[in-house]
Amino acid sequence: MQSFDSIAETFDVIPVRSRPVLAPRVPVVTALAAARRAPNRRKKLKWRTRDCQASQLYNLELDIMDLRQEIQRLTEYRQILNARTFNHRDALDGYYVKAVREYYRVFENGYHPGAQLDPIQYVMQVMDENLIMGRFVGRGVMLHQWEQYTKALSGLEFRFLQSQVVSAEGRTIVTSSASYKHVVTRDTLEVMFPDALRLYPHITARMLGRVFKGVGKFDFTFDTQTHSVISFDFHLDFLEEFSRLLGDPRDLCAIFEGARISEDCMIGDVASYAEWASQQDSEDVSTVAAANPEAIPEPTFEQVSEEKVPSGCENEEHRQPSLTRTPRPKYIWE
Repeated sequence: MQSFDSIAETFDVIPVRSRPVLAPRVPVVTALAAARRAPNRRKKLKWRTRDCQASQLYNLELDIMDLRQEIQRLTEYRQILNARTFNHRDALDGYYVKAVREYYRVFENGYHPGAQLDPIQYVMQVMDENLIMGRFVGRGVMLHQWEQYTKALSGLEFRFLQSQVVSAEGRTIVTSSASYKHVVTRDTLEVMFPDALRLYPHITARMLGRVFKGVGKFDFTFDTQTHSVISFDFHLDFLEEFSRLLGDPRDLCAIFEGARISEDCMIGDVASYAEWASQQDSEDVSTVAAANPEAIPEPTFEQVSEEKVPSGCENEEHRQPSLTRTPRPKYIWE
């Protein structure tokens, strides 16, 4: 077989050198079609991601709905258990606890006559006519005190915390605690600290606008015959709470000098209130006088005052009465 050179000499042509064999080129039309399809493939991937995220969000919403239904179911179950508890032997105690909880609902934001939960109607239905509050007596004392507290405690938030029932012969005592929160305003100072507002304006100015928080204790004594509240005692530690606001014990002493806060935690002017002890003594004296006029003893008055001086106040001018609860005699109602 002749070589390429001999053939080229024979036919007088220039031989073409051989080239390595390459892969066939992709047609231009095919390349353009592939380039056009590439964005569509990416869009499909984006939609697939969005669909996955939407599916996860939908599943989370379903889980939240299930949890809400579970919470509602447990709440209803708790109400059923409470109802069953109240329907057992301690049904009467349950009624008293319910009356106490209603007290916190009625006075949740203070004393507002004519509201949907009318405080006057509640007091008339639940409280005894001769309700005893500390050394005072009468339902009007409670209403007037709530009027004073509502004026003094601006933006009051009164919340029930817990309660405990103690049953005794002829009466049941419900001891409860509640939190309260308010803003110190000029009305607060006028009702509770009128002298400090006039004598120490530089101290009272620091108190204005401050938020006051505390926890109080409230005791309701029910008569098991009439199912009415015959005694109501409460304790609010103003001394401790205001010490947190002021910080300086000297300022605290100055503020509480002449404060209108009694040991029974009554605020404002209490001179018009009828005292339970004086009424009881007058009834005893009248009974003895009717039986034996010569047996009336001479009246004696013994004044016992407990005073408490905060740390840092050695001056007698700053000595203040104790604002914490002092032991009082327990009265037994036959």
